[in-house]
This record gives sequence, C-alpha cells and structure tokens, in this order.
Amino acid sequence: MQELKADGKIRSFGVSINDHQPANALALIEMGVVDTVQVIYNVFDQSPEDELLPVCADRDVGVIVRVPFDEGSLTGRVTPDTEFPEGDFRAHYFRDGRKQEVFDRTQAIADDLGVERDDLAEVALRFILGQPAVSTVIPGMRSTRNVERNIAAASRGPLPDAHAEALRAHRWVRNFYA
Repeated sequence: MQELKADGKIRSFGVSINDHQPANALALIEMGVVDTVQVIYNVFDQSPEDELLPVCADRDVGVIVRVPFDEGSLTGRVTPDTEFPEGDFRAHYFRDGRKQEVFDRTQAIADDLGVERDDLAEVALRFILGQPAVSTVIPGMRSTRNVERNIAAASRGPLPDAHAEALRAHRWVRNFYA
C-alpha cells in the first residue's frame, strides 16, 4: 500500500475492522499504513474509545463509524414484540430475549437523559459525533424521514457534556461470538 501511495496510484488507504474488535487495527495505524479505519462504535459498544480512537487522533487517522444505532436498537424502536421480516439478519441478532434486554436498556437511557424513546436515534448520533477522533458516521436509513432526522441531529452538534458522560454508564459488553 505504501508503494502504491508513493507511486501516486492511490491517495489513501483504509481498513474496515472486524466486528467489535477495534484493537485489530492498532498495528496498522502505528506503522502508518492506513489513513482511515471503519469501526463499530455506538452508545452500547464504546470499546473503540479504549485504545483505537486515541491512537487515531494521535496519528491523524480518519475514523468512519458504522452501526451507530446497534442494528436499530438505539433508535428506541425495538420492543419485545418487534418482528423482523423473513431473512432479516436482525431476527438472529435480537434472539434469545435480546429484544427485551434492548428495550429495557434503551428505556434506561431515555430515563437517565430525560428524553423520549423517539429521540434516542438523535442521542446516539450526537454521542458519536461528539467524539473528536470521529470523522464521519454511516447511519442506516430506511426512509426519507430517517435521512431528514439524521441530518437534523448532526446539525445540532455534540450532546451536552452531562448527557455524553451519562451515556458512559450504558456501555454494554456482549459476547457476539458465543
């Protein structure tokens, strides 16, 4: 990659990090091989803050955040009764009582911040965009309304410090590989 960059064949090179394993890119960043990393980062999965984001900030490596809504759970719209269409991977992701657990956890966030469940997607986006190391975020959007709401949320800027700090308590360490 360095040779391709030196030859002018590519301007930048980045990697997308394996699910929920942000430390996997540290060696590449420290060697100066990558210009950007794409990583899962959200209110529940705050693990990129442990090592990855500080190193990216120090090395001026761009951070592209994916899965900001934890596959939809941080929108506040997943309830114990939510059903997903045939073949939708979320049916597996939210298996074994996880819909109830997600509902309880997102309700706790709404209660802690004094917001409505309908405002959780905005909270989730603003939490991520408030992290100085983050360059951009890729939120999933299934409707024009989602696009408009995400643009409005981004334009409001970072959350108040007290809200961002309160969200630290909602980090959720899960074993995705069991």
